[in-house]
Amino acid sequence: MSTTSPTTTLSSSSSSSSPSSLSLPRPATIGRDALYLVAGLPAGVVTFSVLVTGLATAAGLAVTLLGIPVLLATLIAARAMGDVERRRAGWVLADGAVRRTDRLWRGGLWSRFTASATDVGAWRDTVWGLILLPLGTFGFSVAVTLWSSAVGFITQPLWYWAVPDDSDTNNDALQFLSSHAAGPQAARVAAGLVLIPVAIFICRALADATARSARALLQH
Repeated sequence: MSTTSPTTTLSSSSSSSSPSSLSLPRPATIGRDALYLVAGLPAGVVTFSVLVTGLATAAGLAVTLLGIPVLLATLIAARAMGDVERRRAGWVLADGAVRRTDRLWRGGLWSRFTASATDVGAWRDTVWGLILLPLGTFGFSVAVTLWSSAVGFITQPLWYWAVPDDSDTNNDALQFLSSHAAGPQAARVAAGLVLIPVAIFICRALADATARSARALLQH
């Protein structure tokens, strides 16, 4: 009868899982991560603009009955945009799109207003729509900066002839970026190749963190 040491089992399982944790994601996953981060900025602009306009207008009309339909329309828009964000989070989450409980707002104007105003889920959708703008701006900036730098460095031998040669400058960083000599060009291509896995892993982590934040707020 043979026995297996817990330590041996633990070390073998950890050693077998470590290569997969360091392996590159599939191309489809890489593309979805980049698309999710880049799309966050325009999505955030839309949600922030609609919700701030609606909430400010409803607050300004609160002394009149006109504030009721404006706030109702704003919360309906927040829930609709939240549904879009729930599906968009499914691009990068392993368990797919985020789900919510369908709470119907029925009845007349006042009944629908009270149902929407007391629906915690609608307000959570509203909060996400407001914070999506700074989150989307950050994700867009990181993804575009990393991928444009990597692709630009790798492809620069094809178009760098159009850039003025400032190799006579005393600034080493500027000389590295603008010199037409073979050495700096090869170094820039190498830097671009190094940036590719860096961009992949950073975008993977950032997209996953953003989508998990969306799930934390939008799953209700």
